[in-house]
Amino acid sequence: MQWITSTAMFIAGALVANSLRPAWDDFASRFVSNQFRRVQTLSMDDSKIQLGLRAWGCLLAANLIGVGFLLNMFPVALGLTGLLLIAPRWLLVWMIRKRTTLLRDQMVGCTRALANSARAGQSLTQALESVAADTPQPLAAELQRIVGEYQLGRPLAEALLDAKSRIRLDSFSLFASSIVISLQRGGRVTEALERIGHSLQENQRIERKLDADTASGWRVVLILTAFPFLFLIGFSVLHPEGTWLMFQTLAGQILLLLILGLVVASVWWSRKILTIEL
Repeated sequence: MQWITSTAMFIAGALVANSLRPAWDDFASRFVSNQFRRVQTLSMDDSKIQLGLRAWGCLLAANLIGVGFLLNMFPVALGLTGLLLIAPRWLLVWMIRKRTTLLRDQMVGCTRALANSARAGQSLTQALESVAADTPQPLAAELQRIVGEYQLGRPLAEALLDAKSRIRLDSFSLFASSIVISLQRGGRVTEALERIGHSLQENQRIERKLDADTASGWRVVLILTAFPFLFLIGFSVLHPEGTWLMFQTLAGQILLLLILGLVVASVWWSRKILTIEL
């Protein structure tokens, strides 16, 4: 009888979750709308993001039901809910930053390959087409899109400017603007590409140096972030009864919520300090 009751409750929960799925998908898409639009402009694969947002909703529900009601730890559930609410935005921002860094690093080799192709006698569109075939993703998709729009009759300068406004990456903006100016004023594209390649290489060197300089700071932040939780685990081994009081009593749960809030605030503050914009 207990097995039948559990199965019926599971089926009922699944049916309720399925009926709420369209409303949740709409809410989740609005919640991360800014980051999601940025993902789309960078031509990133967004097929798994919707599935991840649904899993995020399941985690929120499991936290409120399991931690809040079943374990009777409402302050802890409240803190975990706040942490889960900011998690998808932080994760998408990290994915976007990783994508833009990869695009930045690929721009140097792409510009040099274009300059070599132009020096060999190819036109700019021919050079773009040949380089797009040899360039790794994700930059290859952007170049192929520009070439495809040109082949459909769109002016090359207009396609480059559209890609510039869509990608919003400093290295690509410099690349696109220089080529458009060369096309409009009739300059030598080969020399322009060589100058662009040198400038992008210098920018890449400076940005990598900044990343290396802040890497040690991030390691310290991660160690300090993990320390309260590691201390709690170690203390639970030495004094399990006292540790369990933090989860059973209201004062202990409020203390855990305060610690969690301080950890999140310190990570956010450290991110502001260690993020250096050129």
